[in-house]
Amino acid sequence: MTYLADTHPFIWYLADKLPSKLDSIFTSAEKGETIIFVPTIVLAECLYLAENKKIEINFDELIRKIEISSNFIPVSFNFQIVKLLPEIKLKELHDRIIVATANLLNAKLITKDKEIKKSGIVEVVW
Repeated sequence: MTYLADTHPFIWYLADKLPSKLDSIFTSAEKGETIIFVPTIVLAECLYLAENKKIEINFDELIRKIEISSNFIPVSFNFQIVKLLPEIKLKELHDRIIVATANLLNAKLITKDKEIKKSGIVEVVW
């Protein structure tokens, strides 16, 4: 099973604040049983939030952990994703990028975002 993490669930995972159902998905990735893709836009948002004191994380440590992980895989924003954006009818550009990335990878999106869930564009896990 493959998943893609939206920003808030990823931050809640880092802070150990996820509901148990979602935490079990992340634990499964830690054990090497599943894959969680992490869009680079999500990592950039983590940096932004850390720099603006909205969350407390060591960003350099986070990047090191992602680099050595086999089951948390960073996904870059690329031309294939850009080409999918016109099809993604959401208000927020970051959400469009994340949803397009999930579509491209055929991954279930871990998100609490109501607009994304309501859109039905991708399968959502929450």
